[in-house]
Amino acid sequence: MYPLQHEEEFVKHLSEGSQNAYELLFSRYWTHVFAVVRLLVKSQEQAEDITQEIFVKVWNRRKDLGEIKNIKAYLYTIARNTTLDHLRKKVLVTENLEQMIHYFTDHALTPVQRIEYKELEDIISKGIATLPSKVKEVFVMSRIDGLSHEEIAARLDISVTSSKTYVVRALKLLRLYMSKNTDLQVLVLAVLLLEKIISQTK
Repeated sequence: MYPLQHEEEFVKHLSEGSQNAYELLFSRYWTHVFAVVRLLVKSQEQAEDITQEIFVKVWNRRKDLGEIKNIKAYLYTIARNTTLDHLRKKVLVTENLEQMIHYFTDHALTPVQRIEYKELEDIISKGIATLPSKVKEVFVMSRIDGLSHEEIAARLDISVTSSKTYVVRALKLLRLYMSKNTDLQVLVLAVLLLEKIISQTK
């Protein structure tokens, strides 16, 4: 066994392929990794499968662990990246979408969540600024001012259908903007939030 204060030695043995070190990694950090995954994934069974995949991935990459100074932080990063990749592939699965929305709308946001949410807000705000004038006007009235399509139609002298069309176009343009201006993790989270907005246009 390796005391926590001997973590560097533990990681070294792990990188060299020590089965004992791997078993210790599994027993010591399974709960931590599972908790990270479970925060993003609603299904416990799915979270368990992803957690298992993460530990397999760490073992397969064990030769790259030699320079790792903080194994817990490393596992956190791997866990988030792997989970987000799963969510990207299943972005329209309702249970995942609802869990991601909960992740960012929970009143007790962690410092990391607050940073991520602020980053998303900044990205979407910059994206809105790039929209064509009429598209931006309708989108802001609908999604920021909270007006209904009927109210927007009356104020701008357009049809309700046109109001909905402008909002859908805005969302498509925002997705395109984000795909060109964000990394994968932020893009996944932003698209999930936009999916929630899209559901409000129906």
